[in-house]
Amino acid sequence: MKIAVVGTGALGSLYAGYLARSGEEVYAIDIKEDIISAIRSSGIRIVEPEGNEVSIPVKKATLKPEEVGKVDLVILLPKSRQTQEAARSARCLFGPETVGLTVQNGLGNPEAIEAIVGEGRVLAGVTMNASTYLGPGRMLYAGRGETVLGEMRGGPSPRAEKIAAAFNKAGLSTHVSSEVWNDVWGKLLVNAGVNPVTAITRLANGVMVDQAATREIMKGLVEEGKRVALAKGIRLPYTDAAKKVEDACIATKPNHSSMLQDVLAQRETEVDFINGAIVREGERLGIDTPVNRTITNLVRTIEKTYSLRAK
Repeated sequence: MKIAVVGTGALGSLYAGYLARSGEEVYAIDIKEDIISAIRSSGIRIVEPEGNEVSIPVKKATLKPEEVGKVDLVILLPKSRQTQEAARSARCLFGPETVGLTVQNGLGNPEAIEAIVGEGRVLAGVTMNASTYLGPGRMLYAGRGETVLGEMRGGPSPRAEKIAAAFNKAGLSTHVSSEVWNDVWGKLLVNAGVNPVTAITRLANGVMVDQAATREIMKGLVEEGKRVALAKGIRLPYTDAAKKVEDACIATKPNHSSMLQDVLAQRETEVDFINGAIVREGERLGIDTPVNRTITNLVRTIEKTYSLRAK
């Protein structure tokens, strides 16, 4: 397949690199010149879970999607706040049969992309792969996990099966779900429990489960999220949400969550698309979510006061 990966941060680099190594025709697209320059000169560099580092060339790395032409698959992995802008820039990549895919964290990204590229052209998905940005074109693959893809409106999907087969061939364990929103909410709760707490404490994922206080906060966050999900009719892919989050921390022990990476780089985070989304859905359903509201406000405060932080 001819594949364009739009947004080659930690996760985008992982998908672009592994798909290119398996023989797919991969194009890396980003808005940051230092990332594109690094990929052009050294390929995508991945420090694998076993500790070895690989360098993988791609077909082309570019700042300009129009240089790529029409493709079979567009994987969009920008930060959630940049999703609409990325989708607009990626419209030129879509031909009549092109499929879009996102496995971004949080809620609202597939809908935002579909609104720009056209209804029925986008698959939703989630991934439990953990990745840490080490520098332009270089990332740490901090934990292997399953990727799940599916149609936004449910049902069987030959095109999703074809993409999953390519991912599996590349060594990225993937399966197709006929009810992908169950999986999206399942991942949302994991992100809601882990990401903001790591961003506030500045701890790696694995340290979180060693501390009674952080375990209690994570449990409060995910139990609220679970109540909202069940009220929406979501069938979560697990029964014990608190245990699922702790297991995810253990499986990705050395990883710095994407939200912690944003805080360390003094960037805006995706908290409004994760914990903030749980708060908004709870309000709509008449369910109070005080732990998620408090944590969301704490992370928002950190975002807005980087220059005022005590040294």
